Amino acid sequence: MKKKASDLIFISQINRDGSGTTPVPEDYVKMMTENKLCKDDKFKITGLSMTEKTFIASGFNSFVVKLKDSN
Repeated sequence: MKKKASDLIFISQINRDGSGTTPVPEDYVKMMTENKLCKDDKFKITGLSMTEKTFIASGFNSFVVKLKDSN
């Protein structure tokens, strides 16, 4: 499945060296959802935890995310 940043709730960014995660700054989320160069990019969504309803969103960077409600 693929989703745009505007369809996701960003929990944390996965460090590129695999050492853990860091919180995603609000201005970074705003850039991904509003900037005309980024807002239409789609992330590949892979399941992480079914009980927590979390996913890994992979693109240029990788993030731990939840899907926004479609209602």
